[in-house]
Amino acid sequence: EISIKTSQREQDSVDCERDVEKMKMAEYMEDHIGDRYDGIISGVTEFGIFVELPNTVEGLVKIEDISSKEYFFYNEKLQALIGKKSNKRYMFGDSVKIEVIAASKETGLIDFALVNENGDKGGNTK
Repeated sequence: EISIKTSQREQDSVDCERDVEKMKMAEYMEDHIGDRYDGIISGVTEFGIFVELPNTVEGLVKIEDISSKEYFFYNEKLQALIGKKSNKRYMFGDSVKIEVIAASKETGLIDFALVNENGDKGGNTK
């Protein structure tokens, strides 16, 4: 019984640490709305891509914000978002340029938008 309670307290501590870390990163990024960074895709889901910056901050590019000219679908086998018309792929480990569009220390969430090579938001659909 003691070991079960100890394990639960340890898990609670880890969860608290993660929540505080997310909150502090979002608080930091609140002052960087509009800033642009190079990052690496650190996760791909059916709802978007996670991008990690060199400073370890991670944010989400929502699938609907990737491109207004292209429909992207999630390929679970490849762990990629793939453009239906262009066949453009966003995969784990790809380098991308992003702009910080929102951050909230209350929720711990950070939103990014892709920036294409022309400097426009909306990613690259070539």
